[in-house]
Order: sequence, then C-alpha cells, then structure tokens
Amino acid sequence: MLYNFKKQELSMKTIRITEQDAKQKRCTPAAIGNGDLSLLIDYEGMQRQTESGWGKLVPGIRRAGFRYNTPLGELIPFGYFLTEIPGTGSVKNFQQTLDPSCGLVTSDCPYDDGTELHTETFCALHRNIVVLKRRIDRLAGRTFRLFYHFSPKYAELEWNPNGEIRYAIEGIRMFEGFIRFEADVPFTFRREKNCFIWETKADAFTLFLRFDDSAPVGSAEQLLEESRREWNRYWDEGFVEVPSENIQKMYDLAQYHLRISSTQWGMPTGIFDSHWNGLYFAFDEYFDFMGLATSGHMETAAKIPAFRHSLIGSARFRVEGEKTAREPGVILYPWVSNENGQENSRRGFWYDHIFHASHIALAAYEAFRFTGDRKRLEEIWYPLIWGCTEWLRNFHIVRGENGTAEIGTCTDLERLRGMRRNPFMTACSVIAALRAAAETGKLLGRDSDLVELWSKLAEELKSNLPHNESRYLPYKDCPEEVHSIGQFAGIFPYGVLSPHDPLQRGAYLDYLRSREECGKMYAGTGSGVCSWYQCWEALTESALGNGERACKLLEDLAQDCGCFGELFEIGSCGYRPWFTTAEAQMVHALNSMLLQFNPDGSAKIAPAVPHSWKNFRFRLQGRNGTKIEAEYRNGIKL
Repeated sequence: MLYNFKKQELSMKTIRITEQDAKQKRCTPAAIGNGDLSLLIDYEGMQRQTESGWGKLVPGIRRAGFRYNTPLGELIPFGYFLTEIPGTGSVKNFQQTLDPSCGLVTSDCPYDDGTELHTETFCALHRNIVVLKRRIDRLAGRTFRLFYHFSPKYAELEWNPNGEIRYAIEGIRMFEGFIRFEADVPFTFRREKNCFIWETKADAFTLFLRFDDSAPVGSAEQLLEESRREWNRYWDEGFVEVPSENIQKMYDLAQYHLRISSTQWGMPTGIFDSHWNGLYFAFDEYFDFMGLATSGHMETAAKIPAFRHSLIGSARFRVEGEKTAREPGVILYPWVSNENGQENSRRGFWYDHIFHASHIALAAYEAFRFTGDRKRLEEIWYPLIWGCTEWLRNFHIVRGENGTAEIGTCTDLERLRGMRRNPFMTACSVIAALRAAAETGKLLGRDSDLVELWSKLAEELKSNLPHNESRYLPYKDCPEEVHSIGQFAGIFPYGVLSPHDPLQRGAYLDYLRSREECGKMYAGTGSGVCSWYQCWEALTESALGNGERACKLLEDLAQDCGCFGELFEIGSCGYRPWFTTAEAQMVHALNSMLLQFNPDGSAKIAPAVPHSWKNFRFRLQGRNGTKIEAEYRNGIKL
C-alpha cells in the first residue's frame, strides 16, 4: 500500500525561499538535527557536495561526540546522501521551506521533463531518526535511487540487504552501533564500494534513517507530532514578538539552531567539520549561555556549566598534576576542548588566553542569578567559580610598577596577537570573575579570607586598567593607532564599569571611529564588522539605553544573513554559516533591548526599544527562577 503523501501544515515561523531568492542572497542548505545528529538539507532534499557560496560548509551527517582520537579531534563522518531520478534533467525552479517551530524542511522541484519532486525532511528532536518523505509526480516506471556514501576511517562495516549497516569505528572510544533504512514501500538495498544504494519504484514513500534507535516507531506523522511536542516545550519557555519582520525571522531561526546545536555536553559553534569539528570553546560558551538563559531556556543553558563541572577532575589535574578529591580546587580548562576535556586546538598563541577561565566562572555565576538554585550553586557552580578565579589569582594577577595589581602577559583578542601586558578586555573579565567569587562565597558563608582578598583585587585591577588621558587602551603601553572591540568590555560583556565612566565612554567612541578596521574577526578576512562583533555593539548600545542604534545594528545584521536568516561568523564574505556564537549574541541583544536588570535584581522593562516599536510583547527570564512578561500596544504597556 503506497504512502498517502499529505503535506504537513507549516507554522507562522516558516521561512520560504525560491531559486530567485537564492540568486539574490546567500543561500545555505537548511540545518536540521537534535543535538546528537546534525544534517544540512539542500533544495532537492539531499546533500550535494559543494562549498560554493556556503562558507566552506559541506553538507553531510555528523554526530556530536563521535570523533577520532587525533590532535584536532575531527568528527567522524557519518556520510551524506544524494538522490537520483533518471532522465529528469535540471531543476527549472524550486521552492524550499524551513519551519523553525519543529525543524521540518520541505521542497518542491519541477524538472525539465515535467517531473516534480516534493520532499519533506525532518530529524526527530527526541529520537535519532531522520525522516525522508518523497512524492514524485510522473515517475512513469522509473526508479528513485538514494546513494548513501559512508566510509569512515578506522572502521569495520557489515550490512545486509534488509537495509541495515552495522559499524564499529575506532575514535576517542570504540563506537559501535547501526544505521537502519526502513520504509513503507518495497525497496532494494545494496553496496557498491563505499556507497550504499537504496532503490524503489514507488512514486510516494516514507524512508526512516535510524541511527542506533531501535524502539518502535509508527508513522511519520506520529513521529513529527511527538517531535512537535518536544519543540513546543522549548518554545513555551519564553518568546519575543517585535514589529520588525527581519529581526523576528533572524531571532526565531537563531533560537531554533541553538536548540539543535545543544549537545548532551554543551554548545559548540556548530556540529560541522568547518566549525572546528564541533569542539567546545569555553570563551564562546558564555555567550551561548547568555543567549539561552535570557530567553528562558534555563535547563538547556545549565548544561554548559554542568559540562565544565563534569570535567573538573581533569581541569584540576592540569594544575596540580595529581589526582585529588579536594573540593574546591584550582582548575584550568583547555582553550578548545573535546568531550573528555582534552585540548584539541592547533598549537598557537591562543594557548595563552586566560579570559576563557573567567567565562566559565561567569556562566556558573549567571546560572545562579537566573535560577536562585542554592543547591546547584554549592555543588556545581561555586566549585567552578572558585577554581577558575583562584587559577586567575594565583597565576595571572601580578604586581605592576606602582605596586598595584594588574594582569600579566597573555593573549587578549587574537587580532591583537599574543603577549600583551595587562590587556583591557582580559582585565575586565578577571574583575567580573573576582566579584562573582566574592559575592557567591559571601552568600554561602565560605572562604571569608578569600572573599575579602577577591574584592580587594577586583578594585585594584579596576584602578589599574590601561588608559591615557581620554580613554581606556586595548593593553598596557598600546600604540595610539591600535584599536579593539575589547575597548568597551567594561560595559559588555562584563559590566564592571559604569556606562557613564568617561574613559570607558572615550574607549567606545574610539572603537566606533575605527570599527571598519578593528571590527573584523580576523585581520584580512572579510570587510567591515563581523556578525557577532556587531551583536557586541548592539548589546553595548542597549546597555547605554540607545534603542535606536541597537535596533539599527540588528536590522543591518539581518540584511547580511542568509536566505533562511542564518547568521555567519563573518557575514561580509559568507564565512561559517549557522554559527551559534553569533546567533546567541543576537538573541541576547534583542532580549536586552526588552529586559535588563538593576543591581538589586529588579527588572527594567523595555529599556532600549526604538520609538517606532509601538506593538511588541515578550516573556523572558527574570532573576531567581522567575519569568517576566510584558506587552505593549500603541506604545502603551498593558
């Protein structure tokens, strides 16, 4: 009995693109996944192997945590699939949709010979099953073929004609499991060298690709409905509705991609080879955390410090060199980490970063401020805050020429190169970590001597920030011609200086005058301000109460994203699309326009909203586990 192909209803969040859209704007394949599986689906419902226009992002199937035991920890490729309908010719025009409310991707492709291919593809959020629904009008006795290219290194593969592949792959551990092709129509399955070929003569069918999932499954509709329920729980945790269609689309898509990129460990910049093999940057994780947490996705966000706490033994071993059960202890995490806490970056001056330690401490601190969960503060978050802060204090706070505390030589933002003495951004991060440690230590009634010392050091570092007569400088003895986005770190991301501090204001104005030069992520790559630096600016403007410019920055960013609203690491040259750090920063920036907090934790509603926004509403995360909801109509708060 052939499958009754009934198109699924799409939500109001659905993004529709055409071939004409793809010609006018960057168009990357649609991302689907569930935090374990990660796939890119192009306009024909397959994974064409090309980097053209996709920022070195090649479609394929990847799985979080499945990586080789190599210095760079490359992801084990779980192949890619192509499809073929013989004799159709080229696609004349296409339409493709992505529904961020549930991750459903559809496409309609008419071919030269009159054949039309209709596809629906999704990855269940709660199970490792990818569903391919296909209908071919005018198949006319031809055969539909799917070619699954799967040939990982260090692997033994066994298969049978019923559509099952058994794998054993040697990586950071021995990975063993199966990939199963199941369908509601008759099919054949065979292997030719490194390719597995699935064929059917049916003109409508559902194909389930199951990755180590053997539990019973009903129809595609049932699986999608179950997946929708999981998605609804995520979307119900918070919402934002603003009158800017472009910002809204970008925001919703970012929220979607953050969810499917949240692994059981934490948040990589993307589960793709091009995104540093889906490894974990403690520096970026703080921005990811804040995007999720301010949106109300607290349990998804809390996985980030929980992952770091799970590695606390290896982090302590890097400092102390011996196994110890002592809690808390001084800890040091790698700059780029795999799931086992091992360093997986190429050797370079980024090894001398230290502000990623501050970011681990600050994510733990903010987790407590948002939830008020004292139990997790005592068991998970305070050991992280204590250990990272003490590592910074013991190894990186030194005495300067005037005898006051400053930061020793380290790497600040990479475009400033390595070996900078008392860099401003790093110093601000350490001040924030010291203050967080002092506040939480005092709250818990612990480490009274250290609480006093942490507080004192924070003030010394603040008084010794590098500056000239008009502004803070990127680092001590910095030449006048050197500028950095880190110059406004006292406002964002660390909030350790008043926005009205005249030197901080001077530093921000200096950045604005030089932003086209120093707003690049990497010197010589792209032009203008990169995507996630632009979000830093928007967050700073919202902290200053400048809603007009914060909104303008996000509107400009929306013009620089891809057809679906996907954000790039560097938008000007289409570099690394589906980049979670930029997505989280953008989400946080919009949330910050709508909700901020006073020092006592009370809420500031709509503190940086442009005058043109008369109708908007939101429900976002407050302090101590609360949610804050507001609605404005005709510029009046209801």
